[in-house]
Amino acid sequence: MVFDVFDGVGKVGSLLESRLAMSQNSYSMRSAYGRLSLYYIAFFSVGGIVLPLWPRWLEQQVSLEFVGLVLGVSYWSKLILVPATSWVADATGNRKSILIGLALILLIGVVVLPFSQNWIIYVIFWGVAGAAFTSAIPLSDGITLRAQQTLGVDFGKARLWGSLSFIAFALLVGWAADAFGLDAIYVAMILTIAFLILASLTLPNIRTEPDKGKAPFFRPLALPNFPLFLVTVSLLISTHAGLYGFSSIHWDTLGFSNAEITFLWVIGVVAEVCLFAVAGKIIGRFGATPMIIVAAVGGMVRWTLLGIATSYFVLVFAQILHSLTFALLYMAYIAYIGKRIPPAISASAQGLYDSLSMGIFFGVFTIASGWLYQLNGSYSFYFMAVLSSIGFVLACILLVRVRRHDRLMAGGASQTNQPWDS
Repeated sequence: MVFDVFDGVGKVGSLLESRLAMSQNSYSMRSAYGRLSLYYIAFFSVGGIVLPLWPRWLEQQVSLEFVGLVLGVSYWSKLILVPATSWVADATGNRKSILIGLALILLIGVVVLPFSQNWIIYVIFWGVAGAAFTSAIPLSDGITLRAQQTLGVDFGKARLWGSLSFIAFALLVGWAADAFGLDAIYVAMILTIAFLILASLTLPNIRTEPDKGKAPFFRPLALPNFPLFLVTVSLLISTHAGLYGFSSIHWDTLGFSNAEITFLWVIGVVAEVCLFAVAGKIIGRFGATPMIIVAAVGGMVRWTLLGIATSYFVLVFAQILHSLTFALLYMAYIAYIGKRIPPAISASAQGLYDSLSMGIFFGVFTIASGWLYQLNGSYSFYFMAVLSSIGFVLACILLVRVRRHDRLMAGGASQTNQPWDS
């Protein structure tokens, strides 16, 4: 009977996809760009609620001491979900169907939450739903990266529509929370998730050639310098754990309104959008690995400022540094993957990154930030500054090793003049 259910779900998914998808070769660059941009708009309409506002809603449902645990478990759950979805993506070459399924899991998990006041239920259901939401990132980025390689779609320009959506929905829902109460956050979550499901169905069905070696999840670790790259970028991106988990709560204790708090998030995303628009040229000029170093320096400054600042203007400046700590770092990561990872195992490489950064590191650092925040609201940010310092040292080592490797490779001198290098 169980197999009959899965078979039925599979037939329904295949029917929906067959009606909405075209073959990969039939997509124009404009069509693929439009569909991918729509998905990013939908995905980050949810993200505009999850990051700045969802902890505020959770705080009203469970006690503060459990908020970090609820959020942290959603990252740990990815240690199962991301490897599984990445393996299937490389083994089948199909990312779109998986993204549709993840959006449905997210909807089910969020719908269940209000029916219980037990924090354990929140840990279980948001643990799965939150993991399903963030597990979509490496898969959707994988489609966009492949569209860039095959159709000429500009990754940064497609992705920036998501950032603009984040701004719009964070402002709108932040205003609604001030006007109608925190329940507006939950209602907005349901509506935006429904939007995400529809956008997932319209994604371009751009596939990669299935890996004949059954796409072992850990195969990318055998590539030169990839393990060091993986740890470095994962550590630096996960320094945002304190920001995502507790900054809104911290700014609330400093006396800022929901609208002011949302504006701080918006400032960061505006800076992010500006960087995404020019990232290709910057990385083409200076290389991906040097930009990882710049992002690490930005983190050392940003997290220290967020720990000590009480002035709104200083907080605004610190949020502008999001352009370095997230946007520049993320585009450098994408550039490195696109240049140095074979397409047949790219989903596994991105899955490894997502598992380590948004799974292990983010889960541990979110819970650690929760404990530190209870001691002092600034301690969680100082902790992130220390982690950025470690990431800076690792990034410098990575740059030396990447350049040494390229010099040893045949034709390395010509390769180091190519865009999106080292």
